[in-house]
Amino acid sequence: MIAPLVVIVGAGIYTVLKAVQPVRWYQVGIAAFSIFVIDLAVCFCLVVLTGGLHSPFLIYSLAPVLTAALLLQRKVTFSIAGLSGACVIGSHLGNPFFPAQLSLPELNHFVVYLPALCLTAVLPYMVNVNLRQRLQYQDMLQERQRLSREIHDGVAQTLSSLSWQVQLLKHRMKNFGIDLNEVSQLEMLATKASQDTRESLELLRSYAGDGSFLPRLRDYLKHFEQDTNIRLLLDAAPDEFHLEAMTELELLCICQEALTNIKKHSKAGSVQVKIKPVNRHLQVNIVDDGCGFNPLTRYREQGRAMGSGLAVMRERAESIGGSLWVSSMPGQGTEVQVEVPTDSNRGKLAWLNR
Repeated sequence: MIAPLVVIVGAGIYTVLKAVQPVRWYQVGIAAFSIFVIDLAVCFCLVVLTGGLHSPFLIYSLAPVLTAALLLQRKVTFSIAGLSGACVIGSHLGNPFFPAQLSLPELNHFVVYLPALCLTAVLPYMVNVNLRQRLQYQDMLQERQRLSREIHDGVAQTLSSLSWQVQLLKHRMKNFGIDLNEVSQLEMLATKASQDTRESLELLRSYAGDGSFLPRLRDYLKHFEQDTNIRLLLDAAPDEFHLEAMTELELLCICQEALTNIKKHSKAGSVQVKIKPVNRHLQVNIVDDGCGFNPLTRYREQGRAMGSGLAVMRERAESIGGSLWVSSMPGQGTEVQVEVPTDSNRGKLAWLNR
């Protein structure tokens, strides 16, 4: 037998070393899993050496499960909880130092330990679901800002130069008495591409998911109406609703894409945007009175811009736990309907999908 003092000192030194070098939740690699394996081995040895279910280190053996619940995904957490429970029960039943006796006190220890193990695996994860999502959104926001800088320094600058060169070419051709309609169309396309890129950059840079979905949508609709002369009507329900930062951003991008499709393809005279809460979801309907299209034909023709745009919109909605439908007929306009979960419902969906 090992002296109790040696066991206590060894466990204390190991705990201090773990506290000095903590594992952050997003560092899920070979090193992180190796640490969890070592944790399980240390806890198993401590429980074996000090009496199985009677061990004073029984609560300490929940440390790997608690760490996994705080740092890792649900499936990994449950796996570690199962291994930890199997180690503790196995160390009690097959302990060479403390033979197991199937008595009432031992059953009481087991009845207490099993719920404690389950709660340790589940409760920290549920408490930290929103924190995980906020951290993920911060990572996503940093990536968007990085992409915005790259687009600004690359594509945006190139499009600006292209637009300037086309204008210069058009001016020189006029000096020679040459006026080609194709050059004017090229100038319009270059200007439009540059404008669309600036709008996307503005959204990538400035949107911080601060609960300003409606104000930003109103601002976009105002500029959209000024640029296109399409009459817009916004019907937003006065009910309070709360969206997560990632949901706000993706929903705003979906609305922007839908309106861009209307501007490019629909030849609409008016657009109505309706926003209302429905069954713990936020429903947004965008309806135009334009030329419409055949959705089946559009989806088959994946090379066409609007077809791929609809696919991207659906992917955005599904990525945040929502859904998107498109209804249209040639000559009868188009309706885009998107539903996304509100804040509280989103947390539950995130827990179920982990």
